[in-house]
Amino acid sequence: MDFGLAGRVAIVTGASRGIGRAVAEMLIDEGCRVLAVSRTPTEGPGEPFAIDVTEPYAGEAIVNECLKRFGQLDIVVNNVGLAEPKRFSELTAHDWRRSFEINFFSAVAVSSAAVPVMAARGWGRLVHVASVSGREPDPSFAPYSAAKAALLNWSKSLSHAHAAQGVLSTCVVPGVTLTEMVSDNAEVAATKSGKSTEEIMAKQLAAHRVATGRFGEPHEIAAAVLFLASEQAAWITGAALEVDGGTLRSV
Repeated sequence: MDFGLAGRVAIVTGASRGIGRAVAEMLIDEGCRVLAVSRTPTEGPGEPFAIDVTEPYAGEAIVNECLKRFGQLDIVVNNVGLAEPKRFSELTAHDWRRSFEINFFSAVAVSSAAVPVMAARGWGRLVHVASVSGREPDPSFAPYSAAKAALLNWSKSLSHAHAAQGVLSTCVVPGVTLTEMVSDNAEVAATKSGKSTEEIMAKQLAAHRVATGRFGEPHEIAAAVLFLASEQAAWITGAALEVDGGTLRSV
């Protein structure tokens, strides 16, 4: 299948590892040039650009850097995210603000800066990496769940606002995926509980009741992102594609 991505230019946030790295690799394999955004300089697929996406100027800086290096911008993949387990009673105002800044406002900032550039060319894809927690909140990750719910809602609004200009906005909704962040959280939980990381992951799998009986892999989420960013998804906007192994129970 020809995804029609040869010669396109993409921004991928959180591109140094996990889902973001897999997305960057797949886009490059399809002939895209990629600005790989991460907080610290990291060797990997694409051209790296180190910036903290929560800084007030970050959205415009990222888009301007992309235009400076490549002369165009066609695709934005808002992948950067952070989920830290914490009991509801222990959450602080800082926890809530930090989660929304990373998981929601960073996507708003980059997309808002990108839309005028895309609209001027009459073609653009905004793909946001949400989470099943945005549909079925996890009380252990309350700020993350709320921020991802906001991302799903905002993507729909964005799609209505700009589809007529050729700029499409969609979400991928991953279930638990075996990224470094998930592994790090499992190690923290194991240390606190005195259990092994394997026991923690087995407990999570049972709690999420994943129909396929396993967690996802980064490349499986990246494949969905690739499709939504492509010419093959030209009549899809405002949609949220679940890639969760059958985690969500709602219709």
